[in-house]
Amino acid sequence: MLDLGLIAFFGAFAQSFLRPMALAAFPLMSLLLYLLPSKKRVFILVTSALVFAACWVRNLIVQLAGRKLPGRCVVLYYHAVSARHKPEFERQMDDLLRFAEPTTAARRAPLESGRRYAVVTFDDAYQNIVGNALPALKARRIPVAVFVVPDMLGCTPSLSDSSTVSSDERRVMSVEDLQSLPSDWVTIGSHSLTHPYLTKLSPKDAVHELNESRRVLEEIVRRPVHLFCFPYGACSEELFRLCREAGYDRVFTTVPQFAFSEPDEFVTGRVRVDPTDWRLEFRLKSLGAYRWLPMAWAMKRRVFGQPVETPTQQPIAQSK
Repeated sequence: MLDLGLIAFFGAFAQSFLRPMALAAFPLMSLLLYLLPSKKRVFILVTSALVFAACWVRNLIVQLAGRKLPGRCVVLYYHAVSARHKPEFERQMDDLLRFAEPTTAARRAPLESGRRYAVVTFDDAYQNIVGNALPALKARRIPVAVFVVPDMLGCTPSLSDSSTVSSDERRVMSVEDLQSLPSDWVTIGSHSLTHPYLTKLSPKDAVHELNESRRVLEEIVRRPVHLFCFPYGACSEELFRLCREAGYDRVFTTVPQFAFSEPDEFVTGRVRVDPTDWRLEFRLKSLGAYRWLPMAWAMKRRVFGQPVETPTQQPIAQSK
């Protein structure tokens, strides 16, 4: 039997020593991210692995002390799954089932203590996910949310994304494709009407994007649309308010952090994943190990006085 005093000692050590050390390391992390852009991916991976290891030790101490761990959920977001990357995507979904329980993006039920959950979402509704991603999800009984831009349906937009390399891969689903998606495991959400930077629009134009996209989608799929995802991750407190007034139940950003932590959560963060992610990289993202990045981005802005080159310059997710 482990001595409770020893457990308490290590618990206090983790709180009073390890956490301040981690926080103090963020300026150095930001400096290295700035000076070594070519090694950024490896550096982020290694740092995330260290974050996961530290959290694992902390969780072990909590369990040894007889306390329950909270339930955790991570929302993943993809864009495209090309035919050449279909096997990698299927392997990722197999991995996901090994260490998390899939759940829906519209979940309202509290997370059960000690359990890990994951949500799979897709932005832009590219046509290639119909044949290359959705069958794999259905076969594994993994629910999915697809965020759609109505004005892009059936078109090939000029959006630039690392997960697509050709115009064929950037073709968006047709109206018929969208209507064929089964409602029992595919949730349709709005991704605005025309995919603009909403933060650059007037309030009137932003409201039009929010309301009209929802109206058009509900006409197409003949069911309510309650979820919204910000194009480019560009959002603000004012846009959160406008989304509430537009009647959305939940909105999604591109800030990597745990989701559904509060029963009335309105703004939910997500982490970007791609079929080409390294296996360890995907696992760490799915386990929430990349949630230190928003703090590093904020520190970088503070240290260098410049915007970060990611589309995640937005407030941390919050509740209603």
